Amino acid sequence: MTLRKVLVPAFLAIGVMALSSCESSKERAEKFYQSGMAYLEQGDVERAIVEFRNVFKLDGEHKEARRAYAEIERNRGKLREAFSQYLRLAEQDPKDLDALRALSEMAVANGDWEVAERYATPAAELAPQDPQILALKAAADYGKATTEADSAGIVDAMNRIKALRAANPDNVLLRRVIVDDRLRAQDFNAALTEIDEAIAIEPKDRQLNAQRLTVLSALGDEQAVEDGLIDMVQRFPEAPEMSATLVRWYVSRDELDKAEAHLRARVDLTAPDVTHVFDLVRFLAEHRGTDAAVAELDKVIASGATSPIFTSARAGFLFDLGRHDEAIADMRAVLKEDGSPDDTRRIKIGLARMLSASDQDDEARKLVDEVLAEDSGYVEAMKLQAGWDIRDDKVGDAIAVLRRALDDSPNDPALMTLMARAYERDGNRDLMREMLSLAVNASNRAPDESLRYAQFLASENKLVQAESVLIDALRLTPGNAHILMPLGQVYVAMQDWPRASAVANQLAASSQPAARNAAVGLQAAVLNGQKNSEEAVGYLQGLVDSGKGDLGTKIAILRTYVSNNQIDRALAYANQLSHEAPDNPEIEFINGSVQLLAGNTAAAETIMRKLVEADPSRNQAWLALVRIVASDPKRTEETRTLIAEAQKAAPDAPELKWAQAGILERTGDYAGAISVYEALYKENTGNPIIANNLASLLSVHGAGEDSLNRAEIIARRLRGSTVPAFQDTYGWIAYLRGNYKEAVSELEKAAAGMPDDPSVQFHLAKTYLALDRKSDALAQYRRMEGLFPQGAEKPGYAADAEKDVQALEAGGTTVGN
Repeated sequence: MTLRKVLVPAFLAIGVMALSSCESSKERAEKFYQSGMAYLEQGDVERAIVEFRNVFKLDGEHKEARRAYAEIERNRGKLREAFSQYLRLAEQDPKDLDALRALSEMAVANGDWEVAERYATPAAELAPQDPQILALKAAADYGKATTEADSAGIVDAMNRIKALRAANPDNVLLRRVIVDDRLRAQDFNAALTEIDEAIAIEPKDRQLNAQRLTVLSALGDEQAVEDGLIDMVQRFPEAPEMSATLVRWYVSRDELDKAEAHLRARVDLTAPDVTHVFDLVRFLAEHRGTDAAVAELDKVIASGATSPIFTSARAGFLFDLGRHDEAIADMRAVLKEDGSPDDTRRIKIGLARMLSASDQDDEARKLVDEVLAEDSGYVEAMKLQAGWDIRDDKVGDAIAVLRRALDDSPNDPALMTLMARAYERDGNRDLMREMLSLAVNASNRAPDESLRYAQFLASENKLVQAESVLIDALRLTPGNAHILMPLGQVYVAMQDWPRASAVANQLAASSQPAARNAAVGLQAAVLNGQKNSEEAVGYLQGLVDSGKGDLGTKIAILRTYVSNNQIDRALAYANQLSHEAPDNPEIEFINGSVQLLAGNTAAAETIMRKLVEADPSRNQAWLALVRIVASDPKRTEETRTLIAEAQKAAPDAPELKWAQAGILERTGDYAGAISVYEALYKENTGNPIIANNLASLLSVHGAGEDSLNRAEIIARRLRGSTVPAFQDTYGWIAYLRGNYKEAVSELEKAAAGMPDDPSVQFHLAKTYLALDRKSDALAQYRRMEGLFPQGAEKPGYAADAEKDVQALEAGGTTVGN
């Protein structure tokens, strides 16, 4: 018998065994599926989920189990998990209509029109007569048209939507789109009619109920808004954001007594849940003062409330008052007392927050680890852990932690905001946008969440969407200066001068000094934007003359002159201010800055030196002086000495460390520059400019593969940026990694945005060469060569470029061939 004859039956046996095992796995998976469905019919959702997850371990392609699991998660409000499951179904079968429908519905509800169109289009091809699919397609088309300001597209989509609504009056999705269209047209009565009819169909829909209040606010029916908010607090007792919205409404109307009465009415000291007590205490701290909050807690403790949570909360407010050591000592003492396991965990997390804020991270992390060892799903501990992971660039770990936390608390806006930060650090702007949007909805359009999302949209030049987000927030907190100020800036960017002026007038009527100052700057920006510089100066000077203007107003006059290139007038005005108040250091600093702008470098240097001699703690004057001296290449050693002197006076000033890194880099001490940037990055890993500079230095001048790996991790957040310097850094690292297609996409944008920087042109030329685009590479090298100052020493990469040019020309490459 040959060896081959022995092996053939053996292989056949193995194959039969494998097939048998495979069939057995599918059979077991089917049993888990049937068990899960049985639990589901009994209403035991948690056990059903366990069974469906067992199915996936054995058979990842079991469509019906995945569909059932996706539906459960969607019904529980865990939309991210539901979306991912429906996505798996669509990937498994691109013609799965139910999955395409679900994906489209969730995308439309979240306002993610690009994703909605991606799934609604194939769904419409599969079911061209299905009313819901047609509605989704029309909604996606409407959203895309509004994003692109396509008037004809909006009209076409709305015509289809109205026709579909007439035939399907119970389709709430269609009504949502009509509401959005009416709000854009500021036809608030029609919007209210649509919302009321939609609520009649789905009375428990929080988004519709919240939207109704914003419309009532726009109509000026303030009593109806208050009544509606009170009704929502009662209708949705499980949603803390409803009570928070009512309190913000009262505060915005300066009805603090009403807000306090509402919060006090919710307090029950006999209840095991002390959340309402802390809602009241936080309100007192913010609006009556921290002492009032401490006094309230003292009263609660004196009344016989024995929970150590109250004592720990008191310590928290002492910490906020700046009594850090006392607060931390009190927390340690509370931890020694007997308390319930949940109270102990809560106190440990409170102490961990204090320790982390006091730069005692090691002990803080130990406390968090202890809590998570006892309860791996403790959300507040997971928030701290994720925050540290983001800070330490362990983005994958942070995202994993936050996903688990969101499974347990799917409507927590703080978790969504943390997840947005994680996605930002990972360079995933699409998911960041989604999380910021979800946080706005989960918080019921709270100011902080709305402002973050609006700022993100504005950074993408999506000004109309940013305006909409801010206005929605403003309707539930009328007169909120923190929302009005960025709204005014959005209108200036849109060159919508009447609305910008209206916002300026609202700010001017505020009782907050910061709001009134913002009004001055905003009104000046409006006049400047309309090329009315004389009128702008007249308006500002009128405020000064009437006594309503301050130093900020005078600075605004100087800015007006400078922005209109009226440097002589700016100089004259700065000298006038200096003459009127010769001993005012603020005005002297302004005068020095204007002198520098006018090219009077010696005069500016003299002023700055006098300022730092009189007060060595003036960091901005030191920095200005360093920049003046550093601008002269012949004064490099003097600059070093000056920075050292400045750092003795202000050792912790990051601006001076930044200047030090710049000098080290300019003089070729790249290791020293990297060391300084590493220290700066450790102090603030969230600063994108520090991250960019450090990643750039590591990629170009770092020590081998480890440095490049670190550069790549740090630079991930720069992906998709609109800042040319960030595009250059990210693109060059992609080149070094061999990702040439990704590199060229970023570097072409960077080269267009920084046309006078030879190093950026060099990076693009090298990438063209790697892609075998030889003619483009040669043209780019020649463009780079023309940017070097004549007679100046060329940087090291110029020699590399020259070798490439010689090789290209020797091979017959010419520009354009």
